[in-house]
Amino acid sequence: MKLIIIFVSVMAVLAGTFTIRAESAKEDKAIPFPSGVCPPFNLRDESGSIIDPVRNINADKPYSPKQTCGATGCHDYNKITEGFHFTQGKGEKPTEDMQKRYLWVTSPGNYGGNW
Repeated sequence: MKLIIIFVSVMAVLAGTFTIRAESAKEDKAIPFPSGVCPPFNLRDESGSIIDPVRNINADKPYSPKQTCGATGCHDYNKITEGFHFTQGKGEKPTEDMQKRYLWVTSPGNYGGNW
């Protein structure tokens, strides 16, 4: 009799384990693939033309955050570019030493690029 009780108990535990795993698998499939805060979008150059390096369309052009992220219905580009961290160092000249060492830097702050 004890053997039957042990057998039934083990079978009940196993059945419960498989049920939990099956429910867990269903939940995993129901969760959509995360896509971030922005929907899929095309990168754009300064003139607003699409950049698509996969199809070699304007692949040699630099991307423009103003034309890409500041497009209608996207982000408020003007508000972002007036923020403290964005304008840090704007209007300031780099030091003489900085100008010699980092030719691309236009200011000592983040505005001209992090040196």
